[in-house]
Amino acid sequence: MSHEVERDQVKVLGDRKAQRDASRVQAALDHMVAVSKTDENMIPAMLDSVRAEATLGEICQVLRNEWGKHIEPPRF
Repeated sequence: MSHEVERDQVKVLGDRKAQRDASRVQAALDHMVAVSKTDENMIPAMLDSVRAEATLGEICQVLRNEWGKHIEPPRF
């Protein structure tokens, strides 16, 4: 992948984020985190986050903030 393609993709993502409703995205992510603290199915809340135009990185980050990062212990 060329540097130009990467630069173009970063610009497209930045433009997309600038055009979305940031408060709607944050509310959807907050709701997803709230659901993660219950026994409720998280998939509908995740889909709502995607529909609000949250990125995969944003979704993963809020869950990492809540649960931490899983590191598989080495086994031989």
